[in-house]
Formats: sequence, structure tokens, C-alpha cells
Amino acid sequence: MESKLFRLKRIKTQIWRFFPVFFLVLSLGLMALTKTENPVSVYAKRGSVSVLAPIVSVLSVPTSWVKDFVQNIHSLSSVYRENERLQAENQDLLKWRSLALELSEEQKELKEYLNYIPPSNTRHLLVKIAMDEGSAFTRSFIVSAGENQGVSKGMLAFSAKGLFARVVEVMPNHARVMAVTDYMSRVPVWVGKNKVPALLVGDNTARPYLQFLHENEVVHEGENVMTSGYVGVYPAGLLIGTVDTVREEEVRVRPLENGEKLSFVRLVDFSLASPLLKEVK
Repeated sequence: MESKLFRLKRIKTQIWRFFPVFFLVLSLGLMALTKTENPVSVYAKRGSVSVLAPIVSVLSVPTSWVKDFVQNIHSLSSVYRENERLQAENQDLLKWRSLALELSEEQKELKEYLNYIPPSNTRHLLVKIAMDEGSAFTRSFIVSAGENQGVSKGMLAFSAKGLFARVVEVMPNHARVMAVTDYMSRVPVWVGKNKVPALLVGDNTARPYLQFLHENEVVHEGENVMTSGYVGVYPAGLLIGTVDTVREEEVRVRPLENGEKLSFVRLVDFSLASPLLKEVK
């Protein structure tokens, strides 16, 4: 004997089986009624609209939600892509801004070099600094010009402020210049109007010191320090700095140029014939 639950399931199945047929017959009947204008068809049409309108309205709500959801996803995707594009453009603008600032600084530096005119009997060229080799033990630079461009050992390097280095090594397309602050640098100088002789010694600090000052000679802060021309490595009379501090145990000099943040240097050949400038074979 069939159980009550099984019978109910079978009845439900049969109802759902004939349910499409019922709606088909109902639809055909409504279509037939719409072909006539009798009162029955009018009332039937109104009744069907009244019954079906809420159903259609309810059924259309999920469709509207899905449509809005898809549109929102599309909008978010568009916003994300636009944000990526704007970020890429911003990075490009920052690179161009950095390049423009760098070129502006280089142009300013090049204009400053116009203030220094080397002697007419000298050979000179303006070169770019390729690398700063400064460390705890050295203070030198690599410039982007060498033997092939006419650079020779012993040429002096000037910034827009004045003398600050000397070419100590020449390669085919590059050269190394050593600043007066390098611990290997030794420059014979005169100090002040009385031309007190001394030796400017680099110790890799920003303030080289004076050595071999005569005990009875007195120098003062602010006095000029100029190349003396002794030994023939530097020509005489080039301003190299000023006396910065005078103490009992030492005298420190402030160079005209420390070499920091330089992009260009002017190399000048004074055609000095000192044997110290000859290459070691």
C-alpha cells in the first residue's frame, strides 16, 4: 500500500507535468479573446493583466539586479584601467620632470663657466664628469674625454668657481682627475700678499692644510692661497682657495671648489714642461 507521502509526490509530479500545457491553453485562450471586442474578452484581458503584472514585475527584479551588477563591475573595471593609465602617466611625468631639472642645473652650470676665460696661450676643453671616484681614501673623478679627445696628463681642471683638480691619468676616451683635497695631492702655494711659501696638503677632508710654513711667518684667516709655480706642476698665480682657520698646530684652507655636485669641468693645458708630468714608461 502506497504511503500518503508517496501519493502526494506523485500528484505533485503530475501537476507540474501538465502545468506548461495549462499555461499554453491559457495563452491561446487569451489570444483568442483579444481578437474580439466583446465584454467577456475585455474583462478577461483586464483580469489577466491584473494577475500577471505583479508576477512579471517580481520576476523582472532579479534581472534588473543582474544588469546593475554587471554594469557596476564594468564601471569598476574601467576605473581600475583608467587608474593604471594615470599612474603610468604620472611616472612618466616624474621622469621627465627629473630630467628637466637635471638639464636646467646643467645649463645653469654651463652658463657659469662662461665667466672664466682661460689665457689665450692655453688649450682647453669642456668635458662632462662620467663618475665620481671619491671614497674614504681618494678624491678623484673620471671625465668623459681622454687621449683621443686631446686630454693629456698634467692638464688642470677648473669648475666655474676656479681651480680644483689636476689630470693624473689618461685613457683613450676617459681621464682621471685628482682634486686638491685628495690625500695624495701636494700643491706648492703662496699665502697672502706677502707670498708666504707653503705646501697645500690634501687629507681627503673638505679642508686641506698648509705644511712647511716658516715659524716666523704669520698668516691670517681670509687670506688668498695661490699656486706658486714651484716644481712646475702648477703655473704660478692661480687662486686655489682662502685660509679658513689658523690654529697653533695647523692652518686649514677652504678650496674654491670641493668638487661635489659637479657635472662639467674645464680642462686647461698650460703646456708645463715639468719632468713630474711625464708618463712613467
